[in-house]
Amino acid sequence: MSEQRFKDRTVLITGGGRGIGRVLALAFGAEGARVALAARTAEQLHAVAAEAERAGAAALPLVCDVRHEDQVADAVARVEEAYGPVDVLVNCAGAFDMGPTEKFPAERARDLFETNVTGTLLVSQRVAPGMLERARGKIVNFASLLSFTAFPGRAAYAASKGGVLQLTRALALDWAGRGINVNAVAPGMIRIETPHPAVAAGTLRRDDIAARIPAGRPGTPQDVAGAVLFLSSDAADYIHGQTLAVDGGWLVNGYV
Repeated sequence: MSEQRFKDRTVLITGGGRGIGRVLALAFGAEGARVALAARTAEQLHAVAAEAERAGAAALPLVCDVRHEDQVADAVARVEEAYGPVDVLVNCAGAFDMGPTEKFPAERARDLFETNVTGTLLVSQRVAPGMLERARGKIVNFASLLSFTAFPGRAAYAASKGGVLQLTRALALDWAGRGINVNAVAPGMIRIETPHPAVAAGTLRRDDIAARIPAGRPGTPQDVAGAVLFLSSDAADYIHGQTLAVDGGWLVNGYV
């Protein structure tokens, strides 16, 4: 029986239909949380919710595009109606895109910013009033290694994830004295079901990635989940505005 750090708490996870979001849903559910999952499409959401329920956890699937304020408002209202106020928000929904900077389409750049930055802000704004009223809440955002550094062909993505890091700091400053902890994780090279676009395109090899990581291996969704659950727990009550790199030591490795 796992530790029940989140027993009777309501956790909303955006981007909860696959990859890290799926693992987070199952991990929170295993520790007693009532989990709500939001994503743009329904099929994967229902599969994850069914998986959580088979494991004995409450799970509510919600179709929601975080770029749209009306959909965010509806999703949060449905969570509150089903489970009560949100205790923990995990802003896992995100978009990734890359390509030659000099030709990168403005429409694709806008999608990155609207999903990664505006979406994170909209959902945080919507759950914050209930948290502020109770003077208690945890928000964990998803930044990236590219919040700190840059890779070729990812200018818009890096800028959007830099925005998530700075948004995390700004929200923490606004709400730290009012009972809300806002922090972020910055996953490194994480092995998920869908290959990294650069690997799929043949411009980056898995062996090259592993060789660059001091830990000697890519991360797993479970590695990220451990950090997210910690930042969502009572053990992180005095942590505000921090972005925790879950990267196997990538950022501290100055050797090329």
